[in-house]
Amino acid sequence: MVSAQEWYEQNPELQNYYQGDILSGIPFPTLPTFFPAAKQDVWGILRPRQFRNRPGAEARPIAEVLRNLPNELIGRAAKDVPDAWERPEGEHVIAACRKMTVIMVSRSCDLEKESRKHFLVAPVVPIASLKQEQQTGEGLADLRANRKFHCFYLSAKDPVLSESYADLSQMLPLHRTFFDEATLREKLIARLSGVGTISFQRLLSEFFGTRFGFAPEDTCPQSGRYACSACFHSGQPEPYSRLVDEGNRFGDCGMCRENALWVRVSG
Repeated sequence: MVSAQEWYEQNPELQNYYQGDILSGIPFPTLPTFFPAAKQDVWGILRPRQFRNRPGAEARPIAEVLRNLPNELIGRAAKDVPDAWERPEGEHVIAACRKMTVIMVSRSCDLEKESRKHFLVAPVVPIASLKQEQQTGEGLADLRANRKFHCFYLSAKDPVLSESYADLSQMLPLHRTFFDEATLREKLIARLSGVGTISFQRLLSEFFGTRFGFAPEDTCPQSGRYACSACFHSGQPEPYSRLVDEGNRFGDCGMCRENALWVRVSG
């Protein structure tokens, strides 16, 4: 089981966001809120209420109402709204939203681009919040070893982060305005180290079905020179590289050992 000293940066700079940043107190919505799509006739749809003292008056457009506090909106079951789901701009529905600890999933280079309006985040779940039977045994051992493809293990970092995991199955995009520099300085509680980032990327590659490199136990598909990207991300001035013949196992890195992740750099 990895330690906090190995898994997290000790003195992260607070000017830029990076993949693997862990932030507390970020509003995280859950949609659909209470009912599945098969029961969308009972989803709570928000629509402007009629003005009470003006019978028959037209309600203001919802976009206009939402520019201010939505005190003129009321939630109604979709089955009670005659034109539900017919608006080209969609419906505003009643949602659950709570402040949670989240991990940044978007790549670091995307977090720097002004053109990227949304960042992908995943909720961080304390292991202590799981059912008692899930906090012991083989399941917990698999989680701690990152053998569950949709869960990324996060070791405890006292006192700001208890032993947890990031639930990749609940990833959502949040607008970049949630993540300004002031939020980074106030909300950042941990940043993955180079080793932690490589492990996170490896799990993401398994989750999305696309590898970011070859693991030591993988077989080389094409002869050539391969470099260890784990060396690069851990700050090594020159990544370890070697010639690998087609059909041979890549093996461990001379520096990163079993944490190696091999990428082809030349023929």
